[in-house]
Amino acid sequence: MSGVIFLFFIISLLLFIGAFHYFKLLQQSASYPPKKLVKQKISVLATGGVIMLLIGLLLILLS
Repeated sequence: MSGVIFLFFIISLLLFIGAFHYFKLLQQSASYPPKKLVKQKISVLATGGVIMLLIGLLLILLS
């Protein structure tokens, strides 16, 4: 069970790193993907990261 919990935390970390990468890309003045698309990617990755983090915390509390 601890391996599954660890997996949820690793996936959450990777999603947050991806969101941070796109956030840095958004701050640049000349980015190739349109800013609207980058903002959508940030919101999807951050939301996924929060969901995975909450699932991991829920599994810790229930075990």
